[in-house]
Amino acid sequence: MWYVILYFLFAIWVFVDGQKRKTNYIQWTIATWLLGPLVLPVYFAKRPLKAGEVREGGTAWNILRNFAIVWSITMAILAIAAMVNVSEKFSTINNEYEQAGAAIGGALGFGIIIALWFFPMVGAVVLGFILKKSSVVEKVPTGPLAISNS
Repeated sequence: MWYVILYFLFAIWVFVDGQKRKTNYIQWTIATWLLGPLVLPVYFAKRPLKAGEVREGGTAWNILRNFAIVWSITMAILAIAAMVNVSEKFSTINNEYEQAGAAIGGALGFGIIIALWFFPMVGAVVLGFILKKSSVVEKVPTGPLAISNS
């Protein structure tokens, strides 16, 4: 449930931002809601820049960097949701054996969440640094915003 709510909120933000930037905001909104952690970094890397904005490092770097950020946010919210769920279950346990089992299970689950966050995030950052093109600098405005400002 938390995923649907989180990416629905991101989709609303993409809808509003996409309208302001004159993108195909309906497609970006739907894609963000359905495939959030994969689409949102691409949106950030490809959206037209407004006056005063600069994007450096090339498309691959920006997608991978934004993926690391979005993935970290997603996994942090997953960890919080898991802790809330474990605490609710823990409060209904009657004996110390079940409590010990729940504590061990919670610790293992939290370890899995950390691994699910760490390896994709580090992989994206390392690959991003390898693909980063410091010579690529996009300045304002780009895309449809450049046409409307002419």
